[in-house]
Amino acid sequence: MCTISIVPVENGYRVMHSRDELRSRSPEQAPAWRMLENGKTACWPTDTDAGGTWVAVREDGFYLGLVNLNLNDDELDPGLPEAFHISRGTLIPQLMEADDVEDALKRLTTMDLRGMKPFRLLLVGPVEGGGFASAIARFGGVHVTLPAPFEPVVRPRCLASSGLGDHLVQCRLPLFREMVVPDPSPENQRAFHFHQWPDKLEYSVLMSRENARTSSVTSVEHTGTDLPNVVYESVAEACPEADPVGSEMLQ
Repeated sequence: MCTISIVPVENGYRVMHSRDELRSRSPEQAPAWRMLENGKTACWPTDTDAGGTWVAVREDGFYLGLVNLNLNDDELDPGLPEAFHISRGTLIPQLMEADDVEDALKRLTTMDLRGMKPFRLLLVGPVEGGGFASAIARFGGVHVTLPAPFEPVVRPRCLASSGLGDHLVQCRLPLFREMVVPDPSPENQRAFHFHQWPDKLEYSVLMSRENARTSSVTSVEHTGTDLPNVVYESVAEACPEADPVGSEMLQ
């Protein structure tokens, strides 16, 4: 259950990732920079219960963001397992070891993902000649596909999901086109991620329902020079009027 938005900035990109999670889950751990086996450093928050993460960025701007894929039974891959025992969040730390987006996609298509629930994965990385490109991979429970082509980060994009069913939160996409696309400023992008419909809190970007709520918003901005700028904001559990209760900037 998440919302991801990505917009182009000069020489790079900015991503914001709202994480929606069950109230019964333990508080997540704020992002921290760590050394990878490939000798590079990467930053990500941690799911305290499962040990994985939903978003990560590397020193070179290579970014991964995961949203759950909640579809009707007839939309899922045939042969979907009856039981799931592997956290989707364990995928991102593994793929952070890839050389680039293309290598990460190759690794993803050859990994054994049986036992993992369906998801979509946004991949962003530098390309030869300068600039950044993105791709969206889809795992329907059995197979990995690339429904969206690998393309330069030159336009705003948004992904939304909900445990109630992804089709029920597609109302967030017209809102994104209204609030962000005409002027993808940091202020407008943040306002989108903290937007609530008072009469539709369960479908809002800053969502709230009896057993779940938006738990955090993580922003990643990379302009191709220094380390990516990572800002993490935890969100109060006192919904419906959820307010940021803390923020941390990491560089």
